[in-house]
Amino acid sequence: MANSIWTIEEFTCTGCSMNYTATREEHSEAHAGHFKCTICSGVVHAWSGKHHFFGWKAVTTRPPVFGRRWAGADW
Repeated sequence: MANSIWTIEEFTCTGCSMNYTATREEHSEAHAGHFKCTICSGVVHAWSGKHHFFGWKAVTTRPPVFGRRWAGADW
């Protein structure tokens, strides 16, 4: 059974630097899981313990950069 405390946490994929947010929910029983990047399929976060992450959302402030940087891009 989950309690009512939820927090939103931020994560960055180490493979392509895509940013994500997820909601962390505390539980009375242990859970395990992982989330994979929607861009490169790398594991963004893995967890085990008395918490669970859900509601994963990409944070699209800037696109991930693959290969060479774009010349003259104004970020």
